[in-house]
Amino acid sequence: MSGLPPASLFDLSVRHAGSHGPGSGTAVEIVEHLRVKVPAGAREAWLAAEQRTWEPWLEAQPGFLGRDLLWDSAREEGILLIHWASREQWQAIPTEEVRQVQERFEACARQVLQGWASDANPFPMLFAGEQPASVPLHPSRADG
Repeated sequence: MSGLPPASLFDLSVRHAGSHGPGSGTAVEIVEHLRVKVPAGAREAWLAAEQRTWEPWLEAQPGFLGRDLLWDSAREEGILLIHWASREQWQAIPTEEVRQVQERFEACARQVLQGWASDANPFPMLFAGEQPASVPLHPSRADG
């Protein structure tokens, strides 16, 4: 069995740039799926850095529909599900621009953490992938 116990996931989403999903009138074509290491004691710093850097930048991107931020307490990982109207719009974002936002995120996170002694990313990437929106991210148990 893959996946995590549902009780270990906490939905930290507070808002989306736009509505998406069934009944919203806006179709999500692709979901960018990221996992980052977020120790329990640094969860609020991670959220603050996300809200100050990635959130406003993402909201200005063509094709961005919204995102879900989740925290897995058992694995101490942040899970980001970023919803895009098309893979083409998502992939058209220049790599250099993404790198600059990531640098701002890391600097902000270090500042919020006060005393982070390293120049390394406080929240290292563990996984980066994508999922067509028509395919569920978690296997269904209805067909068993």
